[in-house]
Amino acid sequence: MKLSGFVVRNFASADLERAFRTDYARRYAGQRRLAGAASLLLWILFARRDWWLLNRVDPGIVFQVGYLRLAGAVGMAVPICLMWGPRAFDERWVVGLLCVWMLSCWFTLLQLMELYPAALAFREVFPEFLLVLFTIFTLLRLRAVTAAWLVGLGVASFHLTLYLWPRTGASTVGAGWASRGSVLAIMYFVGVVVCIQFERAARREFMFRRTLRAANARVQAASSAVKRQNERMKELVREKERFFSSAYHDIQQPLAAINLFIRSARTKLEAGHAATHDLDVIEETAGDILDMFKNIQDYSELGSYVPSLSPIDTQAVLADVFEQYLEPARSQGIEIRSAMRLRRPPPIESDRSLFKRVLSNLVSNAIKNTRTGGVVIGWVEVGERLRIDVWDTGGGISPAHRDAIFAEYYQIDNPGRDRSKGLGLGLSIVQRVIGILPGHSLRFYSVEGRGSHFSLYAPISIMTPVIGTDDRKDDAYTSVLKGKYVLLCDDEPTVLEGLRRLFISAGALVDTAESMTGFEAILADEGRAPDVLVTDIRLREGPNGIELAERIRRRFDWAGALPVAFITGELISPPSLRDFPQPFVLLRKSSAPENTLVEVSQFVAAQQPADFCHGRDP
Repeated sequence: MKLSGFVVRNFASADLERAFRTDYARRYAGQRRLAGAASLLLWILFARRDWWLLNRVDPGIVFQVGYLRLAGAVGMAVPICLMWGPRAFDERWVVGLLCVWMLSCWFTLLQLMELYPAALAFREVFPEFLLVLFTIFTLLRLRAVTAAWLVGLGVASFHLTLYLWPRTGASTVGAGWASRGSVLAIMYFVGVVVCIQFERAARREFMFRRTLRAANARVQAASSAVKRQNERMKELVREKERFFSSAYHDIQQPLAAINLFIRSARTKLEAGHAATHDLDVIEETAGDILDMFKNIQDYSELGSYVPSLSPIDTQAVLADVFEQYLEPARSQGIEIRSAMRLRRPPPIESDRSLFKRVLSNLVSNAIKNTRTGGVVIGWVEVGERLRIDVWDTGGGISPAHRDAIFAEYYQIDNPGRDRSKGLGLGLSIVQRVIGILPGHSLRFYSVEGRGSHFSLYAPISIMTPVIGTDDRKDDAYTSVLKGKYVLLCDDEPTVLEGLRRLFISAGALVDTAESMTGFEAILADEGRAPDVLVTDIRLREGPNGIELAERIRRRFDWAGALPVAFITGELISPPSLRDFPQPFVLLRKSSAPENTLVEVSQFVAAQQPADFCHGRDP
């Protein structure tokens, strides 16, 4: 065994050392109390033995030995009783009591050795010294350093007593006592080694139990986190179930209306009557369905959106939102007003599209929940932030619903799922956008039956916003497609035919196919390179839209990089699209046909800015 195995080192951390000593005292408190009580009982038994033995050998010293035994018993009993007190787990206090116990017992035995007849002292008193050492080194579980100096003091006093023993006849027993002194010394060194091993084992076990408790705490924390996550997942499942149930109802309603009005329109056309009203209803209802899916799409994209912060002209955004909802508010018979101020609001530092979306959702939500009265939009400076307020005179929000109104698909007072009130994503989008925009926050105050007040906070910009003008109209953009050669690809024949008619209406030359196989026949002959490819990403047969675009680009690589407009109905864009080289644009199937045409036109125009800016037909 290495020498380090006989060395006890304190913990490097003082806090850890204090924790160990407290744990040590708690762990061995019962054993120490039991050992002290047992030693006191043995002391009483030895006293009775003294009474019986000395009455036969030397009755003259019986009372002296009795008084000495009584004094030793008191010196031992007091510390033992105090070990049951409130400080029983204070290691320093308990060690002090054990030292008093040991010294009382030890020095009493030394006095008994003086009183006993020399012939009896050798045989009757010495075993008690050995018993004391055994108790100290094993049962009392003193730390090694304490046991070393305490027992060392006792052994030294024993040898000093032998050296100074003034009794007559000491020489006749001196050799016997000297040999017993050697036994005590040997037992002392063996006992110290035992104490060292006990303490080292106790320290290892303390660290093991501490590590185990820490591991258990981590496991419990992880279990709690998993439990909370499971509860959250269950709540999400319930929310999704509620959404799908509501969405199923919301989509079934307009689809049923479309089918009914299609039948009505067909009947009128067969009878030679105009079906303009029926077609208007069908178009409006289809637009409602597209709006539903667009809201879901917008909400899903916010998770990966990176805001583009810049100085924003607050007045322009307020004016746009006000004009956007002026007519919808009037159609519901409510008034919408913008609070008049003598000066323009200061610019803010924000993402214009996200900020406008938040403000639009707040105003739209206020209009939907207001039956009488009106909606007011205002602003006020609050320190270094601008507060924009939206008041309404609607039904207000009860305390039971205030924590739930920002949850997805949650709507108050809409059990019939009136689709004019949307899907319940408006305020959840607001909360999600507020979490994305730095320095922005939202507060609301509502009184049930008296309306609500939402306050949107945004940081004021120290820079002046650049106010750009864009006089180009959608019809100017769509004219860009006149004479352009457009390739269209979609695996849905009806969607593909709709796209073909849409682009032909803009004057484009169009070829269509449902997969790469269809394009191989079209592109077999050397001919004109397409000006733009419009393709669905997910195709049923052969390569997907991204692979198809790569192949067609390689086919016409002599004409430069072919512009590609991808159309998708997926909520999340495929990761492979990130590595696709420019130029390309991503469009959504939920967009209105006019918007799709405008976006493709703008994309094509961006590839030829000089020609477009001068108004020449490319």
